[in-house]
Amino acid sequence: MSTPGRPGEPDRIALRGLTVRGNHGVFEFEKREGQDFVIDVVLNTSVARAAASDDVADTIHYGHLAEDVAAIVEDNTFDLIETLAERIAEHCLSLCESVEVVVHKPSAPIQRAFDDVSVTVARSRSAAAPHRSTGGEASSGSAEAVLSLGANLGDPRATLDEAVAALDRHPRITVLRRSSLYLTAPWGGVEQNDFHNLAVIVETSLEAKELLAVGQGIEVACGRTRELRWGPRTLDIDLIRFSTGGEELVSDSATLTLPHPRAHERAFVLAPWAELDPDAQVLTPAGRTPISTLLETLAEQKTSRVAPA
Repeated sequence: MSTPGRPGEPDRIALRGLTVRGNHGVFEFEKREGQDFVIDVVLNTSVARAAASDDVADTIHYGHLAEDVAAIVEDNTFDLIETLAERIAEHCLSLCESVEVVVHKPSAPIQRAFDDVSVTVARSRSAAAPHRSTGGEASSGSAEAVLSLGANLGDPRATLDEAVAALDRHPRITVLRRSSLYLTAPWGGVEQNDFHNLAVIVETSLEAKELLAVGQGIEVACGRTRELRWGPRTLDIDLIRFSTGGEELVSDSATLTLPHPRAHERAFVLAPWAELDPDAQVLTPAGRTPISTLLETLAEQKTSRVAPA
């Protein structure tokens, strides 16, 4: 259906509530059994020519659009609905100048009562995502980020493998380097199992807050709930550092603090990171400090590298 915009805004063609069965999710049972996904797309495009001619050939055929979107959902298998939304947006940009896509996952595997889980992406031809590097080097104009991952519930090794793979499958994230696995005592005084931890350095064309949201989405897909601070975790993904063009992003907002405010106090963050970048300088309240120096001051925090399985 067409929806009129306010003066000065582009015309819009919207398709909402398209329900399609798909096999997307981090867990194997999601890929095997499938579930319903609900798709909303809003295309920004002029309908003036079609309105004047009254000819369906001069507009975007929403019947064809529905079939094309449904085929993307049905014919692919992604870990993340972020990836699914991106692929739908890429197709829509072949039809219009800009688009908003919302992918709803109403049957997401969350152990809490909830109404909906959704991801929204807004894309335009003028701001299309840059080419993704496949050679292990950051592409021009991209950002580089350090992420710390940890788990101590279920099968931590398998969960961390799934999480790293999910990051790398995202169309705007490439995992450049991954550390060994480390076994560390829990932080914060809560009695629980030891954690398995690792670090990754990624290249991304996402903004920092978008990268953080992707990490949180992977946490949810792996069954993460946020009940007890510093408590047991099926999966924890923290954004530690985010740099663009060699300049480190410093942020102190309600939703994003960078660099991570407690990274310099945590051996389980620094040890895997130091393996990937032994010359890293970490921003602390006392100024930039070599990561090796910080690890020396945290020697009482027992962190040991785990032998490969």
